[in-house]
Amino acid sequence: MYEVGQLIYTIIEERHKVMPLKISEQVTTKTLEGEKTVYKAELPGNKKKVILSKLTNVWTDLEDVKKHMLKNASIAIDNMLIETDDIRKKYFLDQELVDACKEDLSHDIIDSDVDDDLTLKVDLGDGQIGNLTINNQELDQKKNEENITSWWL
Repeated sequence: MYEVGQLIYTIIEERHKVMPLKISEQVTTKTLEGEKTVYKAELPGNKKKVILSKLTNVWTDLEDVKKHMLKNASIAIDNMLIETDDIRKKYFLDQELVDACKEDLSHDIIDSDVDDDLTLKVDLGDGQIGNLTINNQELDQKKNEENITSWWL
């Protein structure tokens, strides 16, 4: 699989580093159960050896390391954008939905009182009339979303 003297690469996640390693040993053991090969590699700058089977990712080419890192970065970016869109949907009502609700409401408004609070009487169908009160016409986005959504459903 590897050759003694061959350079390989691994990513040390906690340090955010790509580390080159050099294969320094190949030990093959034959037993009754079969043959087992263990590779050891030297770290740069010292003679410490690492058993390759203890590393999670090993590459023989830096281009492959780059592809792996770009794929992980792309996945992380996609996840951030999905999370951002979920937050947007949770806290900021879609303007198209607001406009559609306003249009629907304008057809069903029976009466309204103009004072500090705006109170609308809304025909809910089947002879039911609902009251919709909007305090000072300055609700924050969340309250506006809750009022429109609860009425809409």
